Amino acid sequence: MKRAVLLGLAICLLAFPAAGAQATEVPEGMEGSAKLPMHVGYAPAWLTWVAATTGCLNALDIECDAVDVAGYSGYAFIMNVAEDLCVSGPTAFDWGMLSHGVALLGRSSVTFLGGTCGGTPDDFRAAYNLVRSEIEAGRPCVLWGTYVPEFGIAVGVEDGKYLVSTFKPFTGEPEPPIAFDKLEVPGGMYVLAFPAPADMPREEADRTAIYYAAEILSCQSGNPEYRRGLEAYDVWIAALTAGKADAFGNSYNAQCWAEAKRFAHEFLLRLAGRNESVAAPLGRAAEAYAEAAKHMGVVAELFPFPDTEGKVNDPEARSKVIEALRAARAAEARAMAAVLEAAAQWPRE
Repeated sequence: MKRAVLLGLAICLLAFPAAGAQATEVPEGMEGSAKLPMHVGYAPAWLTWVAATTGCLNALDIECDAVDVAGYSGYAFIMNVAEDLCVSGPTAFDWGMLSHGVALLGRSSVTFLGGTCGGTPDDFRAAYNLVRSEIEAGRPCVLWGTYVPEFGIAVGVEDGKYLVSTFKPFTGEPEPPIAFDKLEVPGGMYVLAFPAPADMPREEADRTAIYYAAEILSCQSGNPEYRRGLEAYDVWIAALTAGKADAFGNSYNAQCWAEAKRFAHEFLLRLAGRNESVAAPLGRAAEAYAEAAKHMGVVAELFPFPDTEGKVNDPEARSKVIEALRAARAAEARAMAAVLEAAAQWPRE
């Protein structure tokens, strides 16, 4: 990944509100510390769940990269956009739907989802206890809300605080411990743990990933404030046409979804190369996603994050982006048809 993208990610995350002050006293029952014995590297990406999960799996000796994680989890095939291009779009969906891809990559998973937006004392404590038990067993966890409302990696615990691996080193900043109840968790607490190895043949994992991609591409959000897939393009174009797109969120969505299309292209290309019986439709899907990624790259370039200069209000830039979004939509429609064809044609045992 280019250095400019890494720096862009850091700027992106820093634009969110910072976590609050740390607790000064050790909470009852949270005394003591535990740290992982191995290095856990954060693999930076705009889709920070992908970044954190990749780092965790690599630390657990799973050979994979962000393309694999985005593809097998289905994140590469998600496009979720709010009516006003709110910054929440790239993370405003059920994260539980991603964890099935972890098994395809070689680990079982346990997901803790808090029941209340912003978290509750019980949620915070339950999440901390889960993370502590995993750290003591020598396993990292994905953690939501590390410094900002994005995903990071829990690599240790210390007297009621999390020790984490995040984006901060890429801007030359320290990573101070985060008090267990000071995470930034709009949507509620979330922890993803990886308790045991999972064994699935590669071809079966590939087939399952395509089935899941076909399902994701065919589904809509139940929340009327958000639209997914091809309809997300329509909402985006409508917001730009009406001048209602939030500048900050618009530029953040542009970076996230441009990256997702690149992940989809590379993942499908890999699958086409090792699954001869469905190589033709997978190849067409990969080619179509390459085109979608090209057009979404134009959107990301014209609306760099953060859009502090108000480029979203520039009629010329807006016109070019609308044209690019229409072209990306057409390409993704072709990709969707090819993925559905591959799913239908994949040989069954």
